[in-house]
Amino acid sequence: MLGMVAVFYLNAFCIGQTEKIRPANWAVKINSTSLGNLYRLNDSIYRSEQPRKKAFQDLSVMGIKSVLNLRNDFSDSDLLSSTTIQGFRVSMKGGHFSDAEIVAALKILLSAPKPLLVHCKHGADRTGVVIAMYRMIFEGWTKQMALDELLNGGYHFHRRYKNIPVYINRVNLAAIKKQVLADTVSTDR
Repeated sequence: MLGMVAVFYLNAFCIGQTEKIRPANWAVKINSTSLGNLYRLNDSIYRSEQPRKKAFQDLSVMGIKSVLNLRNDFSDSDLLSSTTIQGFRVSMKGGHFSDAEIVAALKILLSAPKPLLVHCKHGADRTGVVIAMYRMIFEGWTKQMALDELLNGGYHFHRRYKNIPVYINRVNLAAIKKQVLADTVSTDR
């Protein structure tokens, strides 16, 4: 009997070891009835897909003070009007974006009221590149660490956006950081 118990625990241990353990420094999934792709990076920064009216109300109750919308074809202004959340926007496309757009987004992450939520349509690609840049510029992550979270963090990254990993591998972090620390931001309202 004791031998069977030992075999059971050994098998359970081995099975558990084959699953990849989520790194502790990756964003943590937040269970929400109104958002399916909501994660907390830290006490100041959250990420998600496009919130709708109910989600913005829930985010307001959570204490979110500002939101950065990365969509080029949708404004949050009407949805935010019934909340106290301050809106910011940097229009980006997942398939093509510029250093200037990344810098503008990072300036907002630096200076906007916290906690702040970053979103695009799905919370995967545009949000992913901005969060990866945040990790590297403000948290000192390596390019490989940021890419690993972007690609394998469960945020539903669309692999068709091959330009995003290429951008992260090639970006001049020192130049971006210098630009980020130079200016101010404007709101979406």
